[in-house]
Amino acid sequence: MGDLQEIILAGTGGQGLGLAGELLAQSFAEEEGKNVIQTDAYGISMRGGHSRAEVLVSSEEINELKVTEPDIFLAMSQEAFDMFIDKVEDNGKVILDSFYVKVLKGAKCKVYSLPLTEEARNLGRENVANVIGLGALASISGLISGTSLQNTLKKRFSGAIVELNLEAFSKGFVMGQQQEF
Repeated sequence: MGDLQEIILAGTGGQGLGLAGELLAQSFAEEEGKNVIQTDAYGISMRGGHSRAEVLVSSEEINELKVTEPDIFLAMSQEAFDMFIDKVEDNGKVILDSFYVKVLKGAKCKVYSLPLTEEARNLGRENVANVIGLGALASISGLISGTSLQNTLKKRFSGAIVELNLEAFSKGFVMGQQQEF
């Protein structure tokens, strides 16, 4: 299917991956005029259990309902990395949180190991690691503009929370830009 891109954001419940998937999908649809399908799934225990968001995006009609071979994979836990790494396209890109993902067995694609959680802690809020990950995803993948995601953050949040999220996004975007492609 033409320009269909498949994205998985996966980790542990409570890391905000469902929200990250919503932000990404909203940005693609509202800011870039793309067709999008976004779903998320949680394990039995939301906090601490498995969590993932899937985003399918294309400028054409989308006839798929779920991600089967992700082009982009944001891994926020070792369990998530182990679960999905074999499914990533050979020319795909994996962005992982180096705080939680230590063993990189099975990676046959480009892997970017970034200190997402450490950077979030430096900002004083570990729960913005997901937005830092979105920043890195935008700059590394080139699938979506940073401006589109920043505009969506401004729509979804207000006050000090929007400022924190914009700072988190910027940190991730710059981290991604500093990677070798």
